[in-house]
Amino acid sequence: MKKQTIAIVGATGMLGSHVTRILASQGFNIIVAARNMDKAAEMFQNTEIEIRKADLKKPDTLRDAFRGADLLYLNLSTAPSERGQHFKTEIDGLGNAINAAIDTNIGRIGYLSSLVKDYSDTTWWVFDVKRKSVQLLLNSALPATIFYPSNFYENLTELQMKGNRIMLAGDQITKSWWIGTEDYGKQVAAAFRQQHNENREYPIQGPEPYNFEEAAKEFIRHYKPASLKISKAPMWLFRLIKPFSKEVDFQYNILNAINHYEETFISEKTWKELGRPQQTLKMFAESF
Repeated sequence: MKKQTIAIVGATGMLGSHVTRILASQGFNIIVAARNMDKAAEMFQNTEIEIRKADLKKPDTLRDAFRGADLLYLNLSTAPSERGQHFKTEIDGLGNAINAAIDTNIGRIGYLSSLVKDYSDTTWWVFDVKRKSVQLLLNSALPATIFYPSNFYENLTELQMKGNRIMLAGDQITKSWWIGTEDYGKQVAAAFRQQHNENREYPIQGPEPYNFEEAAKEFIRHYKPASLKISKAPMWLFRLIKPFSKEVDFQYNILNAINHYEETFISEKTWKELGRPQQTLKMFAESF
């Protein structure tokens, strides 16, 4: 059977870089469509991953980057600076990517979304953008597979670990079903191996529920390279500063949603069709 080729947009981000490597290890040919060619080349040096120039604001570059690919995986994110701007990455950029995929005969689109976008006690503009992006995909001419995760183990090490401390904000009164990018990447690979022409949506959840503090303590307990501690900032501090900073306003709203989102386990179908996650948080910490 011919190896399928996946074009990936967002491969140089925290999650995208891990998923890109896992998809390559799962037997797919990979084309990384990147705006920053130097960063992508350095990140994926000594691999067989092909790097092509692409910009979501320039449809011609997307068509050139996608040419020859069978599938498209999108790991897009909205930046705080997009508030009030005309161009929205997850709407206008996504629309350009969909049109380029149609023009280059892509068979299916995989898209990383979010479970927490459905948190109801907010009018935050970013969640509106994320909900609109899902509708764009579901209404497009191409079949889409949309993945809805909450928290990744890698958030602890690549976002929240600062020196010898794990940084937390406020108190999460609910729990999230954490998952590692290793298991998530394998689920994306399994989804791309499926043969169908319909839209499919998958909540992405791991084997254990933790709130942020519980997750940090479990990670610290099994992390061997250094002794770590938890530092916690109160949410009132973010509320105080956020009127003066788009970045702080962005952080406050996502943290507030995660801290209050009532996540329940709804991934039975995902595990049955795409595989049960195997990595626990303990195993993730011990891998360092």
